[in-house]
Amino acid sequence: MTLHTIIPGTLAAATGWLRADARPVSWIPPGLPGYLPISAYALGDGAEWMVIDTGLPLHWPAIEAALAQTIAGTTRRRMMNTRREQDCMANLRALVERFGITEVPYVGALNPLDLAGIIEADEAHARIEAMAPVRAIRIDVGQVVEAGRLRLEPLRVQLRLLATNWFYEHATRTLFTSESFGFLTRPTPDAPLVRAPGEAPIVADDIARMLSAKFDWLVGIDPAPILADLDAIFAARVVDRICPCQGCVIDGPAAVAEALARMKDAIAMLAARRKPAIDLPLPAKETA
Repeated sequence: MTLHTIIPGTLAAATGWLRADARPVSWIPPGLPGYLPISAYALGDGAEWMVIDTGLPLHWPAIEAALAQTIAGTTRRRMMNTRREQDCMANLRALVERFGITEVPYVGALNPLDLAGIIEADEAHARIEAMAPVRAIRIDVGQVVEAGRLRLEPLRVQLRLLATNWFYEHATRTLFTSESFGFLTRPTPDAPLVRAPGEAPIVADDIARMLSAKFDWLVGIDPAPILADLDAIFAARVVDRICPCQGCVIDGPAAVAEALARMKDAIAMLAARRKPAIDLPLPAKETA
């Protein structure tokens, strides 16, 4: 199953599946069971069509076929990325050439007062336009991008790596969280992408294991700022579903609340661990 309808006529996912234990991947923890979905999301309203993330080149034929089922009647086609890494951007050129995407809004500097942030934003602009014949448009955190009645708000969150943004879509009350909240796998690649009510409870240990593969900076930290930021994000917005770029969609207010609670538990678990010592080689001794 490649095309997954989440909200009929408005939101769908084009998904490829990675066998989690098939090969070593730095951001997949060893021993993770089943299949990990990697998704590109299509939002549509009337003539407007917006893709969030691109999926992997390995899955391009399936992603192309799935997204082709979502473009009927659309004339303005754009794309946004939650993260400027290849699992979220690598199919950019293919998407532009196949679907006539003309614009890629991207979120600018990590910190407008930081020279490194300004350089990072300039690099992002150049990278997007070098990857495909498309217009890169810089936007700021909190600057809403409209697509018909849909309104995508970029968020800069603390549970992230560099050059990562979440997007909150106001009309559907959907939160796109990049790789955060991407901890749910399936036993087979033909299983539903959307987690159904009544499935097995979300387990904090499973989240901590997934986070430890890529968010190892959480080990031994003071978790209070991260937890407070998560509380503020969810308190300020009604979130009906979480759509990560990897992992299953978490749908429904009760499931979202459960996922948030277990995510906070997992962060606290990692924070309580002792940070491993850095084993640096001793400097060479001078000899006469």
